[in-house]
Amino acid sequence: MTRRSGVTWAPTSVPEIRRRWCDALDGMIERHSAGLITQPGTARPADGVRLRRLQDQLATTIEVMKAESQALRDAEMYWVARDMVDVARDAATTLPEWTPDIAAPCRNGLLCWAKPAGTVPYGPTATATAAVPWDGVWWWTRPDGRLQVSPASRFANRAELLEPYGVSTPLWAAHTIVVDPSRPRTEEANGTEDMHPFVSIVGAAWLLMGQPGVTETRSIRDRPMPGPPFGARPSLASSTSPAVTIVELRRPVRGPQDDAPSQESARSFSRRWWVGGHWRQQACGPHLGQRRPTWIAPHVKGPPGTPLTTDKVYLWRR
Repeated sequence: MTRRSGVTWAPTSVPEIRRRWCDALDGMIERHSAGLITQPGTARPADGVRLRRLQDQLATTIEVMKAESQALRDAEMYWVARDMVDVARDAATTLPEWTPDIAAPCRNGLLCWAKPAGTVPYGPTATATAAVPWDGVWWWTRPDGRLQVSPASRFANRAELLEPYGVSTPLWAAHTIVVDPSRPRTEEANGTEDMHPFVSIVGAAWLLMGQPGVTETRSIRDRPMPGPPFGARPSLASSTSPAVTIVELRRPVRGPQDDAPSQESARSFSRRWWVGGHWRQQACGPHLGQRRPTWIAPHVKGPPGTPLTTDKVYLWRR
């Protein structure tokens, strides 16, 4: 898919990937808009009411698509490095209750995975008949305050699924869900019927992006944009391309401060041991009344210089 569209899957390509996705949406809007035009003499009077009803529905759909296209065009852009994709997927398996409003890095964003973060259903989960590689996710806060989240795919080896839309784009939504961003997300942790497994990976990625001790972020820009015509006044918008935030795994130089037991502890240890990565709920918000899951990276505990056991101990905290 990406090869045919001529876009390399890389951080510097995210602005172009976003632009082509927007262009594909705009093309669909134009085709839908043509359906609002009624040719004189083509409709019988008895069909007038039904036709107007269909046109009203189509007009509403077009307005929604226009809002989505503009939101995507304004989205902040992120690129998650390959090792961070693995960390996010692993951390998502034990992600406890979390709140999108607290975790999301911005209200409107497009995130691309350096490698697929798994697969997602193509179409609504309840009726989906195919799964596609999951290569990115776009989210935006709608005017009604709801959070719309769309896992996106490059549709590698499944290009036929895009043929009904008549689009050519390096990235396209596989399906869309809408959630209340202020309500704690518990469906995935509790395994309810309304769960969407990909949401836990999105939540884990968002939370990890906000932890400087776990991730490193840096901004890059694509090659310089073409300069203004001779004699025209240059502007910041015309001289630089949109920034892309790269999210990478921070390599720890040394273990956490609590690796060695404190002197006050009555227990003594003759060995060191591995503690697996786990989540810890941290108080935050007004009057510390909210909770934000914090990822504790895998580390070694025990007195320095003692033998290291070969078995890992996985600590799971809610």
